[in-house]
Amino acid sequence: MTKRVAILTGGGDVPGLNMCLKSLVYRLIDLGYEPIGVRKGWEGLIHYNPLDPTTYGEHFIELSKNLVRPIDRSPGSFLHSSYANPRALPSKLVPDFLRQGTAETQDVTAHIQEIVQRLDYQALVVIGDDDMLQDAAHLNQQGVPVVAIPKTIHNNIHGSDYTLGFSTGLARGVAFIHELRALAGSREQIVVVETFAAKSGYSTLLMGLLSGSDRVIIPEVPYDPERLAQLLLQDKRQTPANYAVALVTDGAGVHPDKMAQYSRMLVNETNSTYLTPAFLDGEIAERSPLVGSGMVAAELLALQTHEEVLHQELTYLLRTGTPDGQDLLGAVNFAFTAAQLVHQGVFGRMAAFAQNRMWTHVDLNLVVQGVKQIDIDAWYESEQYQPKLNLIWSVENL
Repeated sequence: MTKRVAILTGGGDVPGLNMCLKSLVYRLIDLGYEPIGVRKGWEGLIHYNPLDPTTYGEHFIELSKNLVRPIDRSPGSFLHSSYANPRALPSKLVPDFLRQGTAETQDVTAHIQEIVQRLDYQALVVIGDDDMLQDAAHLNQQGVPVVAIPKTIHNNIHGSDYTLGFSTGLARGVAFIHELRALAGSREQIVVVETFAAKSGYSTLLMGLLSGSDRVIIPEVPYDPERLAQLLLQDKRQTPANYAVALVTDGAGVHPDKMAQYSRMLVNETNSTYLTPAFLDGEIAERSPLVGSGMVAAELLALQTHEEVLHQELTYLLRTGTPDGQDLLGAVNFAFTAAQLVHQGVFGRMAAFAQNRMWTHVDLNLVVQGVKQIDIDAWYESEQYQPKLNLIWSVENL
């Protein structure tokens, strides 16, 4: 009897993701399994209607070695991705055949369980970020055989010192900031560089440290725009080329004591009515995806310094590009570890990298703790908005 294993990806794309998919498919086939790709993460399982067989081809794809052979050269996710949360799916995303009642959200995990059973999947291999893996852990607790692979450029998933995509994202961020430093020096300006929205400032701190950024703003520590402006003007004066760089994590916010003051200032001085307190206090869930914390910081600094402030988003640029050696190695080793777990019938586990054990696997339930937070006292100068020099790669073992 054919042993079928479903594979899906979710959350933001990362460099090395398709290499991981290819390696996983190759190893599963060599072990005697039939890998099935699920399109668009959880959405593929959610939108498949077992009473309408014509929907199968829309959401599932049989994966062969020939099919996935070239995908390691491409960014993004070959299977496509989504941010759907099956435990609280917005009603507008719930397919008609599943919709119940008029609530704003609906839990559709029972439907996913039914589909996994109906299609006789031996396992579900989930390649995802912290949100995706928390959903995977919940499904495993409900009896779905799950194996997970951690991937996020933020490197903030409990249980692994390294996540797929982190190394390339870090290197690309540093390279882009170096280029922006040259531009800022040529123009003798302050530049605000905005990284991707995150619940933890760990990757931004490392990026700031390695790129020579003067100040780094993270979600864990609200900032005072006046203090930040004074520090950056000081940095600018002390730099021969007369420029300064502030790296801002999207999701970072102004100190609550200052929020009302600066909210009024922005609206009155710039007529930027889209800049509401939600942007200033770091509440990223309800705001427009087109506007971020870096833009707010740049506006505030321009008002404080009476100078033109250059603002540049890195955001999706960090998710693209050719994976470096670390992420290629990580893609292959995570895939091989996950395939071996499937073959051994060991579920509820996440492939992981631990500095004291190298490539290993851990209890998937570790991810339900949320994202790893940085140790402010050990890694960050809160008054100076700077990383401390003892910040190193490992989060778990410091």
